[in-house]
Amino acid sequence: MHSPPSRVFKRRLVAAIATGACVAAGLLFASSAVAVSPTSRACPTASTVNAALGQKGRAPVATKTEYSKTCTYSGGSIVPTTITFQVDTSATFAAGEKAAAAALPGSVIKVNGLGQSAWATKTGGSLYVFDDGTTIKILSVLTATAKLEALARKVL
Repeated sequence: MHSPPSRVFKRRLVAAIATGACVAAGLLFASSAVAVSPTSRACPTASTVNAALGQKGRAPVATKTEYSKTCTYSGGSIVPTTITFQVDTSATFAAGEKAAAAALPGSVIKVNGLGQSAWATKTGGSLYVFDDGTTIKILSVLTATAKLEALARKVL
């Protein structure tokens, strides 16, 4: 007999599905109207991330693709905190949110007052913000949504 999936597993599944949907759609329908290229954005400093999230992560390590930049902050917890800036459209951002909500009904919440649209997982740990042709994805396992929102406000 199988035991039910853990909350951490479910949260990671939602994040993986949403990320996959956003990446795939973003690559297919990348907008050329992005105000600042996601790959040219500076990673937030470790002190900014640490203050907002209450952690002690090290300086970020940046990795780039043609359409995105991911800033990884290790040392704050077992799983590193990441902030990804990715080319996107409002339609594909909404599709990612819809896919995550369909994968685990009741697990996605709207977040008001961030960018043009934003959502998070109900249990915390991940926040997605769409603003001016860019999706900003913040992943920090077991971090409350309110702390992720505070960090997003500093990053926008």
